[in-house]
Amino acid sequence: MLKEKQRQRIIKRHHHSIWMHGHTPQALYWENSAVQEIRFDVLLACGVASGDSVLDVGCGFADLYYYMKRAGIAVDYTGIDFSSDMIEAAESRALSLPSLQLSQGDLFDFDPPQKSYDWVLLSGALNEPLEDNGVYLQAMLPRLYSTCRKGLAFNLLNDDYAWTERERYMLQAYKPADIMAQLNALSRHTELRVDYLDVDASYFAWRSS
Repeated sequence: MLKEKQRQRIIKRHHHSIWMHGHTPQALYWENSAVQEIRFDVLLACGVASGDSVLDVGCGFADLYYYMKRAGIAVDYTGIDFSSDMIEAAESRALSLPSLQLSQGDLFDFDPPQKSYDWVLLSGALNEPLEDNGVYLQAMLPRLYSTCRKGLAFNLLNDDYAWTERERYMLQAYKPADIMAQLNALSRHTELRVDYLDVDASYFAWRSS
């Protein structure tokens, strides 16, 4: 679980970013929409298909939902995010779409039952520097995996990249080998992808059929 100080730092940071950038990928700390959508495309290679249910953890403006919609993937989508500003912006954009549900909080606040969604996805939501030596992520991974029926897909910044000191202060990166060791303890069917952006790594863990 996050400490209240960590939680408030994230909420305040996102409040400021929306004030600065509005409803844009830059408000979510993406360089541009193309980079954001490269990450989405990689994650969706996990096997998400029309008719599936998806939990998007750290959903921001629910951009992943609209990306899937444009791609013709009609899912039952639930998005959760720490930031009330993000959720309010996403709700105003969604209007009355019945296939889109939004809630404020993190995974532990939301506390979904085990195997309650076909897919659990997370893009960029764990890039915030928490200064906790990865403790929150270690607690999150088994909870994320337990929530999916078909699989889990997420991306993290890659600590093997040559980050500058300022970048390391502003962002949180993780060693792919460490993350894969944790995933392999949860699932017999895992995959790591580092072939799409130098700074990024995507991780997959599927349920055995």
